[in-house]
This record gives sequence, structure tokens and C-alpha cells, in this order.
Amino acid sequence: MKAVYEPLGWKRESETSYQPVSATISPDPSGQHVSPMSRPRHHRRSRVVLHWLWHFLSLLWLAPIITLLYLNLSHYVIGASVWCPRGQCNAESNSETVYKRAQELDRQDHDTNGALQFVSKALEVWFMFVATSLVYDLSILFARKGRGLPVGYLLSHLEFTDIRYIFSPLLWSSPWPHRNAVPEKRARILKLYIFAIITAFLTILANLMGPSTAVLVLPTLQWIDTPHIMNTTFDNIAAAHRPTEDAGFSYCNATELVARNYSCTSYSYGPSMDQWAAQGISSITQAENMDGQLLLGTSQEYALSFSFNATANGGMLTWVPSRQVMREMSHEVRKTQGQLAEYDPPEYPDQVFNNSLQTILKRQGPSLGFQWFCSASNVFDLYLNETQRIRCYTGWTLEKGNDTYTKCLRLGTNFDNTDYNSQFWLAIDDPDVPEYETGVEVHFADRAMYFNDTEDFGSGIKSCLTNDTSPSCDWDQIFSTTLPEEFRNISSNVFFVSYQVPSLENADGRIYCEHVTYLSFATYNVDTSPMSNTQNLVTLSNINAPADYGAPIILSPDWYLAAWSVDHNATLDGSRQIVKKLIEVLPDTYELGDQSFDWYYFNLLHGYAMGQALSMVNYYNGSVPAEPNSREVKEAKEDPVHPVLHTWATIHVWAYGLSGRTSKLGTAVVLLGSGCVLARFFLGLVTGIQERSTVEVLAAAFEHRHQGEFEGLEQESHLAKVRYRVVEDGDGKQRFIPSTRTSRWSHA
Repeated sequence: MKAVYEPLGWKRESETSYQPVSATISPDPSGQHVSPMSRPRHHRRSRVVLHWLWHFLSLLWLAPIITLLYLNLSHYVIGASVWCPRGQCNAESNSETVYKRAQELDRQDHDTNGALQFVSKALEVWFMFVATSLVYDLSILFARKGRGLPVGYLLSHLEFTDIRYIFSPLLWSSPWPHRNAVPEKRARILKLYIFAIITAFLTILANLMGPSTAVLVLPTLQWIDTPHIMNTTFDNIAAAHRPTEDAGFSYCNATELVARNYSCTSYSYGPSMDQWAAQGISSITQAENMDGQLLLGTSQEYALSFSFNATANGGMLTWVPSRQVMREMSHEVRKTQGQLAEYDPPEYPDQVFNNSLQTILKRQGPSLGFQWFCSASNVFDLYLNETQRIRCYTGWTLEKGNDTYTKCLRLGTNFDNTDYNSQFWLAIDDPDVPEYETGVEVHFADRAMYFNDTEDFGSGIKSCLTNDTSPSCDWDQIFSTTLPEEFRNISSNVFFVSYQVPSLENADGRIYCEHVTYLSFATYNVDTSPMSNTQNLVTLSNINAPADYGAPIILSPDWYLAAWSVDHNATLDGSRQIVKKLIEVLPDTYELGDQSFDWYYFNLLHGYAMGQALSMVNYYNGSVPAEPNSREVKEAKEDPVHPVLHTWATIHVWAYGLSGRTSKLGTAVVLLGSGCVLARFFLGLVTGIQERSTVEVLAAAFEHRHQGEFEGLEQESHLAKVRYRVVEDGDGKQRFIPSTRTSRWSHA
């Protein structure tokens, strides 16, 4: 039959309490006789006080952790230095002493970060105490219930902080009874494995807590965006119309612009074109050196300078910043640099910028991008009447393909959606350059049509061009013919510029450049520090993807005349650098094409002229709703054609945040640790388990009388499987009660 036994000298009173049957009575110095296991009341009372004091001290670990989580989740900004009391640590980024000040702040940052490392270590050690108490409480809780706890688990609270503990064979083998023991129910074994898993989890958590708290305690240098402010809504671009007073030409009046006399722009923009040309020519010369490189030139608008941005998405596109946007940004830049003391935009308080190491102002705005292709060709015109003609360029080829086509456009009035053309001349009189005059024709066509000897795509244009019936042909229908996919992006809203050199033997010879222009929206960025950005250079970013461009836009040829600062049908003399250089390279460019080095000069100069034209195009704004969260704002944000345009700043500061994977992992570890702290606190409230010192545990072990539970067991793995229940006697002392039943106790 099953044997039920009690340890020698002990009588069972309840499941967790035992009393000694007899005890040796020793005389007290006072003459009274007391049990050696009894304790004074004041000692018990102090233990209880310390017990609850440690519980609340453990709970206080959550206070700094909650503070750190708040700082990181709210992306709290400190300033230009880690040590920034009351937010006052001016980096003097716009001053000549910026580098000296940076060294001072760097020394402060080094010292403060070092001190925060100690804070992180203190939090780690603090958590170790809490985790140790939790493992101890769990081990005692398991040891009091059922069949108790294996010997291999009794000191888990002292071993679990070593990461090697989770690889210990004793941790995973101790739940199974040893060979001499009576088989256990699987439910009891499962409970012990739950304890092992919890202990292993706390081992990993305790070892990760150090770096995790360090990640949250130590701030990092970050680029932080200030709140995005609704600047305006975009209404429309003025590219399809001739320049007006709204274009911002300071020295042009309405009468001059209506008369198409764009020479009035020469005061502001004539020198900028020549500057671009000079920079381009110089850069090509420098690029010929072994370590040389072609660098784009810059142009200036008010307090800012800019160049082009090139993207290769969906074909090479060159994006040009809007001069109107830069005029609007110039005021903010000068204020940020301290040049306009009277100007104080409420959305950008000085303290935000003064307490940052670097400030980049940002503004959303429209940008025009163009794709162009230049070629030497012959041209012929079919005049339909005094106001209409068909212009065709021979020798046109697809970028990918060998077939040659003739490309035709409609020019003149009374065609559907087509009535745009302008022209001017470039002239030079220099003994070193052949004397001739170059005609420049600029025209826009809503549609282009193609044909060659074998194909006209069903339009019938070839027969209409070669027969005398051309006046009776339906040209609108011809130019509405659907073209293959590879022609579509270069066949609608095409902008043409052709350069004629009359002194050549071939009077029909032209160098022409065709363009398609797209409207997109970009973020304009300018670093406001005069030390790191001496030219206040503006860059573009976040340009829309190719699929968002939509169809090419309509572009009036008169913008090209405004870029050259020349009147319609007027002559621009060769006193300007760009005129002289362009005429100089035209002959070889026409004769030799891309085999001539002059071809690169020509493409560069023409590209600058086209970029100048697109940068001048103005746009119109809509109204901004008074309520930031109104329905109108929501609808505007979802409208890709009339989007809301924001302005904000990005500042380089020391801040807290969860921007990286390591910080997010650290947050997860700390949150799990917080759960363990709460679990330990509530477990202590419910169970009232008082932690024993190592000396008390050893004393209880030495006082234990062997009952034969270790007989026949020699290997460590077998010894670790022996189970004990941990109980308290009437005086509150810890006692070990063997609960492992061996086969010799199984039957009578």
C-alpha cells in the first residue's frame, strides 16, 4: 500500500505548516526557557516592514521607465546639446563662432552621455533585484504546492542572471522523476516546465535589460520636423499663357509684356543666363582633366541660388525649381539667419532654430521637369494658307529603334488647340567668328504625327503632303490618329526649338530640340547656415513618381523668349557670352552631330536656356481654409491636381525617439520588464512571501535531517530531480520537507 510519511521530529499541522514534536529547551540568560527556533517580535516586525518597503521600492522602478517611455514616444526634443537646462543651449549656427561653440557643446555632450550610461546601469541593476525577487517568489510558490520543487530549481533565483543558465541540462531535465522515484502525472511535470520556461524567459529579459535601458536613456542626434503648416493650396500653372505681370519680372510693365517685348527681363535675368553659360563652358573644360567632373551651374533668385535636379525614373527628366517659390522662401531664410529682426513668423519661434545644430527650411511647391532630344535635320513647310502651315523634320528616330521617320507639326491659327509660335534671331559680328545670323524658331504643338516610306499609321498624312489636294485634307483628323504606345509620350504637347544657320549651303538645315514638359510637386530645401551653405543653395526632394506626372503640359513659346530677354521677332546681338558661344558651336554641331565636341557645348547651353524659361513660369494659389481640420482641407489633401502646400523646418537636435529598430526592441524589452515588476508586486500582495537570505536557506538545509531521499543517487542530474516542499514552522523559519517517493516506500 501507499506509504505516507513525515520527517523525523516534525508533526504536520496543515499543507504548508509543520511543528516540532519536541525541542530541546535551553535556558535564557534571564532565567526563562525558550525554544531555539523562536524569534523576538520586533525582529519579525522589522522583517515585515522591510518586506513591504522592498515591494514598493521595486514598484518605483516603473517611475523612471515610464518617464523614458514618454520621452521616447513623444519624440521629446532636448536641443543643440544633451545638457540643455531650460532649453537654453544656443548653437550659434549663424555666427562666426559656430565651430568654437560646436566644440564646447561636444564636450558637454560627452560628459552628459557618460553620466547617462551610469543611469542606465543603475536601472539594469535595479531590475535585476526585482527579477531575482520574482524568481524567488515563483520558486517558493511552486515549492509550497503539490509535490514541491526539484532540488535543481531551489536556487534558481541565484543562478538565472547568468545567460548560460538557459543552456543548463538541469533546467530542462529536473521536472522528470529520477529512476528510483514513483512515476509522476504529466500535469505535474508540465507545471514544472512552466516554471522552467518562466525562469528562462526572465534570464533572457534580465540580460537584455541593460542595453535596452541604455537605448532609451541615451538621446541621439536626429533630424526632427517641426509641425507642417498649411501654406496655401495650388490652383494652376501659368505655363500655357504668355508671361504677364504676375510672373514677377521686376523691370517689366504690362504694356511691354502684352507687346511681347521681353527684353525688359534683361536687367534681372540676362546676366544669369550668361553666368550659366560661362559656368557650363568652364566646367566642360575642367571635366577634360583626368580627375575632372562636369558640374552644373547655379542661378540666383533673391536670397537663394539653385541648379537643376535630374531623375532617371521613367526616362531622364531635368527638374527646375520655381523662382516664385524661392522668392517666397527668401524672406524666411533671411529671418532665420538673423538678417530681418522685424520679421517674426509665429510658426517659427527663434528658440526652435537657436537651440538646433542645423536648420533646413522646407516648402512644398510646383516644379517643372522636361525631357529633351536634339538632332540635326532638314526641314520643310507645307503652307496651307497665309496663317496655317505643316512643319516637318526629317531624320527622326526613336530612342530605341533603327527606323527613321519624318515628324510633322501643325503651326498657325485656327487649328484645334494649336496656336503657339515665336521667333527671334541671334547675330554676331566678330572677326574670329563667321559673320552670320541665326534664326531661332520656337513653337508648341498639341499633337505630332509621323511617317516614313512604308508607314503612316493610317493617318494619310503622307499622301496629303505629296499631292496637290493638301488644302482639302482634314488635318485635324490626321493629327488625331492613334499612334503606337512607344510614340505617345513624345507626340502630345510637344515644345520645339529649331536653330537655323543661313550661311550654310543647306538653307533647310536645322538643329532642333524637342521637349515634353511635366508638372510635379516637390519639397524645396535650403540649409540656412551660412557656414555649411555659403550660397544658400536650394535643392529639390520628394519629386512625384513618373506615374503621377500626368500628361505633358502646354507651354507657351514666349517663355523661351523671356528666358533669352529678347523681343518677339527681334535680334539679340553677340555681346552676350551665351550668344557668342552658341553661334560658334552651331556649324560643327550641325555637320558632325554627336561626333563633335561642340555637340556637348550646344546641348549644355540649350539646356540652360530651357531651364531658365521653366524657372520663370509662375503659378497661382488657391485659398487656405481657416479651420485646419475642416472638410475643405481633407478634400484638398486628396486632390492631386490642387494639393495643399505645406511649409516646415527640419532641425538637427538631440532628441529622444523610436526611429530605429534597436529603440523599438528596447521599448519592447522594457515593457516586458514593467510587466514583470507589476507581476512581482501583485504576487507579493497576494501570497505574502518573504524573501529569505542565502544564509537562512543554508541554515535550513543544514538543519534538515536526511530521510533517505538521496539513497542510490550519485549523478548530478539525478540529485537535481529530488523534490522538496518548502514550508515555514510556527516561528516563521523555513524548512525543507522531502516529497519524492521512491520505490521502497511504494508498497508495504
